[in-house]
Amino acid sequence: MSDTLSIGLDFGTTNTVITTITPTGERLHHSYPSSFGESRNFRSLICYWEDDDRGVSVLDHSSGPYGISDYLEWGSDQRLIMSMKSYLGDTSFSRTQILGRQLSIENMIAHFLSDMLEKTGLDLSEHRVKISAGRPVVFVGARADEQLALTRLRAALGNAGLKDVQFIYEPAAAGYRFGKSSEAKGHVLVADFGGGTSDFSILKLKREGAQLYQPVAHSGIGLAGDRFDSQIFNHAIAPMLGKGSEYRSFGKDLRIPWQNGNFMWHRMSLMNNKKDLQFWKNLQRYAHEPEKIDRLIRVIEEGLLFQINRVVLQTKEALSQSMETLIDMREIGLDIVITVTRDDFEKWIAEDLQKIEACVQVVLDQAELPPDQVDRVFMTGGTSYIPAVRAIFAQKFGADKLSGGNEFSSVADGLAEMAFDQITDQS
Repeated sequence: MSDTLSIGLDFGTTNTVITTITPTGERLHHSYPSSFGESRNFRSLICYWEDDDRGVSVLDHSSGPYGISDYLEWGSDQRLIMSMKSYLGDTSFSRTQILGRQLSIENMIAHFLSDMLEKTGLDLSEHRVKISAGRPVVFVGARADEQLALTRLRAALGNAGLKDVQFIYEPAAAGYRFGKSSEAKGHVLVADFGGGTSDFSILKLKREGAQLYQPVAHSGIGLAGDRFDSQIFNHAIAPMLGKGSEYRSFGKDLRIPWQNGNFMWHRMSLMNNKKDLQFWKNLQRYAHEPEKIDRLIRVIEEGLLFQINRVVLQTKEALSQSMETLIDMREIGLDIVITVTRDDFEKWIAEDLQKIEACVQVVLDQAELPPDQVDRVFMTGGTSYIPAVRAIFAQKFGADKLSGGNEFSSVADGLAEMAFDQITDQS
């Protein structure tokens, strides 16, 4: 019997999940107790701060729910980095300055993964390790460089001590796990909605003793949960922070430059630097609505982006259950109260929904499979709960064909199963 640990690592834009299968076949579904409760989802963020080690200033960090707790306790004295996966294929991003230190994306992801692995309690030095790591079909970014993204991700994993790694499409991994269930039959479309990407795989499942699967086609698009979050932010909250307002310059009224790349949702955590702050403070003096720019400056200086992001997530979840909800930011010190309806939200994401539907059609065309020959649709990831997203698949394939379950862990579970089965087949 092999003494190898089989690890499935689903490093996500919003959440990261690890599943381990021991050499005896025991499944370890790692979870993390914290002040927020216990969860298998390890939030994909890292908190940095300066620490004094015997008179020498060092950069320390914590991640996931523990990073959130540290950040909320110490606030603007620390830096919070979110959505790190979104930078992997970005050729314009190589490194950033964190509290006076230059860090690459590989550094930050390695720090994050090391923190997470420590919290699992696994001692990887006691076993050989085989790692199946998920990857999206398409990385985030209009011109994302796939080879660069994979090179960076492999380097980050290596720096965190994870050496023997194979990359597997995330929807294929979820489909592998689903393929062992009693619901699986014929052709299955797996729709995996992450934070940064929506990925689709068509698998052909066979029943020959143990159920097997054969990948037929894959497609993906670089938009999903984060994109929907940013639509809520851009339409409901950003106007209260100056978006759409004007300022006076050389006798002309000009629009506040919210189209600047720094306002991409996953980049906003990098705005707390002298150059950006000075830009907004100078602009505030000429703004027609200076109180809105003042709010923005407070968000940057006081490090309120995470709190705003949490409000946005709560809004999105509420609109999946109700037709209307209230965005109330008074608890985080901002005088912003806004009513948002599900109709509003669906109008904001209408173009994104069309792109997702078109991407589903791409995978069908690649597989040369009409919708009525898809036997099951397995939907996974948090965005699969959004009614307008589910409606795409219900209308195209029939509501009776939709399946789900373990929406936040199916990819990691499938990755671990694939690694374990490979080891078993070889032994």
